[in-house]
Amino acid sequence: MNPTITRIVMSALALITTVTPLALVPGILAADEAAANAPASVEVSVDAAKIVNTLRGGIGASWHAMEAPIPYGVKHPDFTGYSHGGSGWGAYPPAEDERAWQQIYRHANWLGLDWNRVEIEQRVYEPERDRFTFDNPEMRILYRILDWNQKNGADVFFQQMWCNTAWLAYPEFRDDPVGRVHSAPCDLEAFANGLVTLMEHLIKKRGYTCIKWLCINNEPGAKFSWWQAPPNKPLSIAGGLAAVRKALDQRGLTLPLSAPDTTFGGFPDKFPAEYDYLPLLGAYDFHDYGADFDFRTKGHIAAQERNAALWSKYAQGDGKPLFLSEFGTMAYGWAPDKPGPSSPQSALVGSELIIRLANAGVDGFNRWSFLNRGDLDGQWQFVDTWDRQQKKLLAEFLPHPNSYFCLGLLSRFTAKNSEVLASRVSAFRVAGWQRVFAAAFRSPRGNLTIAIVNDAPADCQLKLALSGTIPPAPFHRYRYTEAEHDRSDIRIGPQREFAPVAGATAWQDTLPRNSLTIYSTYNLDHADPGIMLEPKTSAHERR
Repeated sequence: MNPTITRIVMSALALITTVTPLALVPGILAADEAAANAPASVEVSVDAAKIVNTLRGGIGASWHAMEAPIPYGVKHPDFTGYSHGGSGWGAYPPAEDERAWQQIYRHANWLGLDWNRVEIEQRVYEPERDRFTFDNPEMRILYRILDWNQKNGADVFFQQMWCNTAWLAYPEFRDDPVGRVHSAPCDLEAFANGLVTLMEHLIKKRGYTCIKWLCINNEPGAKFSWWQAPPNKPLSIAGGLAAVRKALDQRGLTLPLSAPDTTFGGFPDKFPAEYDYLPLLGAYDFHDYGADFDFRTKGHIAAQERNAALWSKYAQGDGKPLFLSEFGTMAYGWAPDKPGPSSPQSALVGSELIIRLANAGVDGFNRWSFLNRGDLDGQWQFVDTWDRQQKKLLAEFLPHPNSYFCLGLLSRFTAKNSEVLASRVSAFRVAGWQRVFAAAFRSPRGNLTIAIVNDAPADCQLKLALSGTIPPAPFHRYRYTEAEHDRSDIRIGPQREFAPVAGATAWQDTLPRNSLTIYSTYNLDHADPGIMLEPKTSAHERR
């Protein structure tokens, strides 16, 4: 995740959105103005007989196994941010700290993180050419991460972020700590041999079958990126992909590659010529940090729906999944230790992005990030493990406000490989923008979860109708509302005042302003783990 992308994202948005004179975010519009512009109710219908997509992933977050500091606050011609590794390092306890890791595991279980991006750099496992270090502090952290994913049936999108090794950097970069982290490998065959040796170690020797995809570099293709030739020239990753694919095949590893992994405002609206390596890939993935509720740029998510649908159709035609392998928003402030990335607005816009892009055919969603120092380029974390003032690990790891209890509800109540069902939402507009969105997920065992976000600063009355085969279990309601904003002491369980009868096909409710509502046949008390792997039942059992 790259802090300087704000400038690029905003430029891209200017090309794909229509500027309006209003520049307002939730909570700024007066309630009476909202009421004057919005209808009193919204209708949501779900057709359980029509499947829009079956997720080939799920919803999760980024985990990293890099603890060595990366240069911070040092100038670079095009990287004008803070940490040259973004916030992709730090904030994890030593692997030997059992008490700390049990806290991490409990939070991951509660969140139900079932599709996770796990990140590393080549320095960790190959600090010198052909000298592999598979038993060092950072590798032991990597094993801790993969152990949890393996045990809980989560899928891992394995990511090499950058090389960050003097021996593999271009000669001009070898003595420059900043240049090394941004350098592409000068020897692609050696690069591929090292990365595939790691994959062979993890998959064949340690048995991590949870590793499902491999991405060889983070956000290539721009002058701020981590695949550059001197002085700061972005290179195509085509040669690297070809070298890694060849090395994987030679060692009998069928692990599919994913790319482009770029972050130019999300899903592009065309298939650029520089993506000439698509035949080498087993999946397509992109990053998005441009979504917000500012009316000048709100068209961004709508454009992403269109572009994601375009890429989804292309990917499905090739039999490949399409992933949003990093998402968040920088619209509400982000650096160096600002809370903007996990503000209420950011959590809601992230939830809306998942809901809308799931309907557009995206197969997996990775939020930046699970654990994060929060003092490098903003507070992105789901869980607080780092004391930002004292610059050390905390003793108690607590939920981080908003991201944990808003975005976390979506991952908590959706199973990996769920079906996305057809849904329709009637108009609910404020100042010309649609403000209510819904998605319906059916788990492999037939449980149904309906997620509805109301990003307007006004309540609205909901009329919900279900058709098709409806689960016989009753629905329960879970919510993130303004009462939960900026709090870490929340307990979320079924709201007892909401109790439609089992098998109900319609109900009415109120959607609070600036809220996420979950209706689900899952009955989870606060102490219960979230939903992750759910083996599919037979057709007879589902009937």
